[in-house]
Amino acid sequence: MKQSPGQSPRADRAFERLYQRHVRDVYRYTLAVLRNPADAEDATQTTFLNAYRAIQGGERPQKPDHWLIAIAHNVCRARFRHDSRRPQQVEFEEGRAAAVIEPEPSIDLENLRRALDQLGFNQRSALVMRELEGRSYKEIATVLGISVSAVETLIFRARKTLREHLEEPLTCTEAERALSADADGRLPRSERGALRAHLRQCPDCATVARSQRARRAALKGFAVLPLPSSLGSFFG
Repeated sequence: MKQSPGQSPRADRAFERLYQRHVRDVYRYTLAVLRNPADAEDATQTTFLNAYRAIQGGERPQKPDHWLIAIAHNVCRARFRHDSRRPQQVEFEEGRAAAVIEPEPSIDLENLRRALDQLGFNQRSALVMRELEGRSYKEIATVLGISVSAVETLIFRARKTLREHLEEPLTCTEAERALSADADGRLPRSERGALRAHLRQCPDCATVARSQRARRAALKGFAVLPLPSSLGSFFG
């Protein structure tokens, strides 16, 4: 960083310590979101330049790590919108990508890259902050400027998209949501196979599904009860 007029050497040293403490986390976030090393490097530099200027302007963040990720998020969002107009060229080095995304050995890295491409920017950002950085839903909500419930929805949909693309099995929580959607007639045909596969493997969820069908059948029974004679005519 170049020293700006009026900025003391002591302040610059303090910012350099801030930079050294957080640059890896910021770069890891930008790389996971943008998925291009050159773009991530530029976004990281822009993030710290914006942070430097903000501190010069008198801003004193209480939680520097959250503050920097929020700045990085805005930088990446602007770049994401601009770059969405052209085909994305991803040129990860295998080792660097693995360090950022940390896939399980059984997951093909290229498939994971393609799956991430299916996510919108906020979905990808929320998922990265949750899965990669371990941030709480409240922290993610603060960074994204949305409610905690909206974060939960983003992450649920992001995980669902990845699972569908990677053909991963449902969790019990996801199966319960799928059962609820199925009861409402809102479960997409493409997700029914995953739900059936989970129910075959999970006795507890299979029991929930049977109980749900039984309740639905019982409720439908009310529709065939005879109408009381007192309700036969409005005018009696």
